Amino acid sequence: MSGTGVLWAVGGYLAGTFPSAWIVARAKRSSAILDAARRSSGETDPHILMAKHLGVGWTVVAATLDVVKAFVFVLAARYWGGLDSSWLALSGVTVVIGHSFPFYLKEMAGRGLAAAAGVLLLLLPVPMTVCGLLIVVGGALRNTSLATTIGLASVPMVAAIQGQPGAFLALGATLFVLIMLRRLEGVGTVIRTGVGPARAVWYRMVFDSSGPPPGRRVWDHGGEHVPPS
Repeated sequence: MSGTGVLWAVGGYLAGTFPSAWIVARAKRSSAILDAARRSSGETDPHILMAKHLGVGWTVVAATLDVVKAFVFVLAARYWGGLDSSWLALSGVTVVIGHSFPFYLKEMAGRGLAAAAGVLLLLLPVPMTVCGLLIVVGGALRNTSLATTIGLASVPMVAAIQGQPGAFLALGATLFVLIMLRRLEGVGTVIRTGVGPARAVWYRMVFDSSGPPPGRRVWDHGGEHVPPS
């Protein structure tokens, strides 16, 4: 085991916890987003809350900071730490873990997409570009969440086609799993509204939604209407 690699992996987690959304909200003195984040219990990404309470411009600032923190850290790990592909991949994973599961300001934890984008832009730029294009297409079709799921799932497949190292294929797959798991936070609340457990998990993981995805407005269990989140 490389002591240097372990230090960079631990550092990745700490770097990932850098609370970009919280800092922007505090700088704008917006208590609304902070209160909303506490109430949502992980069901709503802080970037979405920022768009609602502060506008798209400040949301872009926070999201960009999250991408940059991940990109810069992994860049430093590659060139200053001299890490091989396995330790680089692990450091990238810990950055996203820190972003999604910080030990402080947990109510402001992100889904992990912005941090993952920063990691993948550096280590797997072509697969991340393909992922980004799929998300853009999904946005144009007004189904960004599903497109994000498909885009993230495509990363390890495109990386395999490229012939990327096995560690980077594992990185892509692991980041996909982490983001899907992060989406499950709050699934218990969805189940308590009357949605079945299997369907609630499906909605949360695949569509990042607390109800039927776009195009499906009616929950077919007893005809109950469940609006999408």
